[in-house]
Amino acid sequence: MQRHSSFTLAISCFAVFCLVGIQACPAWGPTDWFGASEESTQVGTPAWWKKHKKTAVFVPGEGFQVEGVAGYFDDQGRPIQTSVAKVVKEKKNKGLLNDIHVVEQVDGIKSQFGMGADATLAQQSYSLGEDFFRRQEYSKAAKAFKEAIARGPDTQIEQDALFYQAESNFFDKKYSKAIGLYDELLDKYPNSLHLDKVIRRQFDIARYWEQYHDYDPNWVTTPNFIDDTRPLFDTIGHAIKTYENIRLKDPTGPLADAAVMTTANSYFLRGRFNDADYQYKLLREEYPQSKYQFEAHILGLQCKLRIYQGPNYDGGPLEDAKKLVKQLKQQFAGELSQEERERLATIQAQLNEALAERDFAIATYYDETEHFGSAKFYYAKVARDYPESTLGTKSRERYGEIAGEPDHPETQVGWFLSLFPENRERKTLQQVPLLAPESEISIATRPEAGLSDGNSILR
Repeated sequence: MQRHSSFTLAISCFAVFCLVGIQACPAWGPTDWFGASEESTQVGTPAWWKKHKKTAVFVPGEGFQVEGVAGYFDDQGRPIQTSVAKVVKEKKNKGLLNDIHVVEQVDGIKSQFGMGADATLAQQSYSLGEDFFRRQEYSKAAKAFKEAIARGPDTQIEQDALFYQAESNFFDKKYSKAIGLYDELLDKYPNSLHLDKVIRRQFDIARYWEQYHDYDPNWVTTPNFIDDTRPLFDTIGHAIKTYENIRLKDPTGPLADAAVMTTANSYFLRGRFNDADYQYKLLREEYPQSKYQFEAHILGLQCKLRIYQGPNYDGGPLEDAKKLVKQLKQQFAGELSQEERERLATIQAQLNEALAERDFAIATYYDETEHFGSAKFYYAKVARDYPESTLGTKSRERYGEIAGEPDHPETQVGWFLSLFPENRERKTLQQVPLLAPESEISIATRPEAGLSDGNSILR
């Protein structure tokens, strides 16, 4: 019994020794039990790396390189595979299919089936695309560049391949696809070396779409199934959107002001004067050195005149138009021809007449409702600002007729309201005269020569 227990104990100790030995030396092979002399010559083993580590040269982006041995190795001496290392970056969650976990799983599956990132294949596909592009086989070139993009994400090859894939579609007259790829390039690489050429291409495409719409306008909902040069729907809408992207993605570029001006002109020609006015104003304020400044002032003035709807509506457009007339006379005095000066004088007279008509309409409204205090205020304003006009004369006459009338209409319950104490603030305001006596006298008198308002029509 004692001999059997001793034998069992010996067997257990031998098994434990074997397990510990195997775990302590995981890199050993079958021959290592008899010696390690061959390990120092086997590439990738710890002994080999210990021997060559001091002489290894580190190559940035590749790894350690040992003289006389092909390939690169990590800091443990293990060979580095040629496939591009996976780039881990933060990805925005834009729905189920774009969830970060789903994206990572898809990338993993693609790598398992040989469809993942690979620097060698990316370069080969890019070179193939360049060859097709030089031979003007743009459809094949676009496919090759697309493969290069898939094989070399987040690399210079991807940036260049995106650009030339868009160029291939551009020269293949597939403008909608080209615009999408140009946008994708600038979204991912906003400071791309291809920025200027991309903006030029986008402007040309947008200009073509705009001109096509002017030649053959269609409804927004009219589909396009046969023409690859135009989008599926809303050709003019895509053109305007492209102009806007040019300004947003290259606001200080050579075509930013041209994009704004072209957008404004498109709105103006289609009768959308509010939108055109906004674009002309944007050009005047954001691009003061633009060569389109004069046209932006002239056409902006025309927009203001067309936006105004009459004396019963907001008079803001008329006031803005007067400011534009003043700016034109001051800022572009040397550029105005005699005809343009006469036209501006006519416009200024029309503005004064329209403003006078609006103020006179307000005065008439208060006059008819027996709010004579407000009526006298607007009659006085018309007579003072437009003394030579017909409405100015009528305002002075009517002001004199209602001068003695109470400022507010009489009420049937006045005796009842008088029983309550007067509000202190209201009582204080009522003590302030609407017009000083001197002003009342000057309203009814004709201004002397040389003292008339600078904005009056006749001087």
